[in-house]
Amino acid sequence: MNFLTIDKVNKIIELANLVYSSKTPQSISDMELTDSNTQAKELIEFLIERQTLNTPINTLSEYINNLSSEETAEAIALMVLGRGDSGRQPSDFLELVKEAQGVERHYLVEKSLLAKYLRSGLEKLNLH
Repeated sequence: MNFLTIDKVNKIIELANLVYSSKTPQSISDMELTDSNTQAKELIEFLIERQTLNTPINTLSEYINNLSSEETAEAIALMVLGRGDSGRQPSDFLELVKEAQGVERHYLVEKSLLAKYLRSGLEKLNLH
């Protein structure tokens, strides 16, 4: 990674853990979830409806929004690599960064497993 520091990745992981570990199961279980896209949209809508300036989702969103476009692209590439479903290897990281350029920042916030994906991406790049 050329722009995004390990410290920033760890901060995103910390904030994502706060957001997604603070959900109350009773509230989330009321949603009808049919597929991953529907689930992500419904979860973000649920969290946004309940956010205030000091909530974890707002803090995570603000932190990600303050990343440079280069840092954001690297964070998205790291998340995709860590997710593992694309079949991409660590050697594909620069290509993933190029593909991630221009992707909306909220793409990161929508991932309920963001912390897990980022940790896995760091491991795959031997940066943990």
